[in-house]
Amino acid sequence: MELDMERKPLHNVHRIGSQRYGEIRVVAEKLMKKHRNLFASILISGHSPDGLAEVLLLVDDFNNVVTDPQVSEAKISASQLAYEQKLPLKFEAMLSSVFWDGMKTRDEPVMQLARGSVVVHDNGFFLPMQDLLVTGKIRPSKESVGVYFVKAEQSMRSSGQHVSRAVLDLYWAVTDSAHAAVMIAGITPPSPKELVGLVKDRLVAGNLVHARCAEIIARSYDIAKKIMHKEVFEIAGREFDSYLADADFFVKEMDEFIQGRLK
Repeated sequence: MELDMERKPLHNVHRIGSQRYGEIRVVAEKLMKKHRNLFASILISGHSPDGLAEVLLLVDDFNNVVTDPQVSEAKISASQLAYEQKLPLKFEAMLSSVFWDGMKTRDEPVMQLARGSVVVHDNGFFLPMQDLLVTGKIRPSKESVGVYFVKAEQSMRSSGQHVSRAVLDLYWAVTDSAHAAVMIAGITPPSPKELVGLVKDRLVAGNLVHARCAEIIARSYDIAKKIMHKEVFEIAGREFDSYLADADFFVKEMDEFIQGRLK
């Protein structure tokens, strides 16, 4: 009695989408028909929001004698098939032996390919390695663990720097709206430093805008100067929220003042 075995689901296919995956599979099947037994695996190794997908051709040099012209011809054929199907695909090729060497040495780019790629075609070479890696049966090297931890630290620092740049954007929102307000009041726009005093002495003291505006523009100017002079590199999220609330209040006050003068 012959039993049908249940196949394991493909890893990462949800990242591509069934329609997109099917389109790429059509190209892969035509390519395999044209170049019989040449490929150990065909993988979707990357994709971008604009629709471009990167496809890696793993050329089987374990069972075949493979030449450089054969590999080049296969890449050209793949590009032509993608063009005929009007699919934005970028093709790269790698020898299976090179990929295997990278797996043995835990080479980080190869490990990332093995971990994150989507299999379109496989003759039994790639899928077992991917499954062993994803399920934790192939241990990452100490070096790759270190690489990921360094990347995590870099991302943490980068996030703080992104917040600092966002605070500068809020500073310019405050400054530009204040410039517009003093212009509508008939005052020649001064430098940002002088603008702080003008808002306090002319707009707030004249009861033209809320008294809080003087404090906001002074605080905004102070933090922007520190960021620009490299005295402050990172800003916590909670602190950013306070700058965002201040800027929102300030811009609305300036807008109300300007609209009142334009009537």
